[in-house]
Amino acid sequence: MLLVFVCPAPARTKTENVIVVTLDGARIQEIFGGLDEQLYKKIYKNAESRLTFKQYSAPNATSRREKLMPFFWTRLMRDFGSIAGNRELGSEVKTTNNLLFSYPGYSEILTGRARDDVINSNDRIQNRFPSFLQFLQRKMRLNHDQVALFASWNVFNEIAATDKDAFEINAGYERFDTGGKALSDAQFETPTPWDSVRHDFYTFRFAMSHLTKHSPRVLYIGLGETDDWAHDENYDRMIDALRRSDNYLKELWEFVGTDPRYKDKTSVIITVDHGRGKTENDWDKHGEDVPEARWIWMAFASPDSKLRGEWSKSDTIYQNQVAATVTKLLGFDYSEQDPSAGRPIDRIFSN
Repeated sequence: MLLVFVCPAPARTKTENVIVVTLDGARIQEIFGGLDEQLYKKIYKNAESRLTFKQYSAPNATSRREKLMPFFWTRLMRDFGSIAGNRELGSEVKTTNNLLFSYPGYSEILTGRARDDVINSNDRIQNRFPSFLQFLQRKMRLNHDQVALFASWNVFNEIAATDKDAFEINAGYERFDTGGKALSDAQFETPTPWDSVRHDFYTFRFAMSHLTKHSPRVLYIGLGETDDWAHDENYDRMIDALRRSDNYLKELWEFVGTDPRYKDKTSVIITVDHGRGKTENDWDKHGEDVPEARWIWMAFASPDSKLRGEWSKSDTIYQNQVAATVTKLLGFDYSEQDPSAGRPIDRIFSN
């Protein structure tokens, strides 16, 4: 008897494009609770007289987070998407890497697996493990411009792919004249306090320019100032960076919702590489010695998911599931590239 095994065709989805956005080191405390008033009062003397406190203080967590990220909470998560990671509601999102800093976190997101024995520093060492960006480029036969990554941190040049010339990567202080020469020049004339991280403004502007001109099917935007201002122990600037990120998400979503190339056929995933501490002694830190940094969050807005608002009493999901979830949204099985990678997040597809 001849046995013939037929592989099932990929499940059909409405998603034709995927955009992943990461907000480096954005704590669950601010995402779900807005301005951390108790922490703020411990960081700053005369806290209640400071502008940031006056702008974002409110009687409860829901009001504070809506003041800080009004688009994210009152439109995106209410009308179009859902978010996991509020531990007070019984929803947990965790890293599987134990190092709890950026390169391991981003590599886990992009490749679907933690590799603490190899990915163990933030040094600019070329990632030797292919990312879901490369997988999708190959499976969808996409050209150099149809897959793109724009990031504020220069190490993304090494993290994003085994071949840094495979698709458009623009990260750190790097020219992008196709987004406008004047804007490209300006990033060098408006330096940040950090040699390796440019202002998120330029990263986002370059990404939107590429989105408008080249209509990439797969786009990754890595914003960085939420992490770097925190490392500088500047809570005010960190809060400002989160507020600007909300504006960027609003502009991105409004473009996606009106452009015929993206409307009703684009999934957006928003997440973070690591968390941070929660006390006045470690809110600005992360790493192996800050266990709280393992707790992260993920948000989803997709035509293939009817989930809305905050997840509650749900199974724990993990950072290593992003790659397989992204590829499944586009109808592909990421285990073809790495059978040991995290599995797709079932709840996204079960409604």
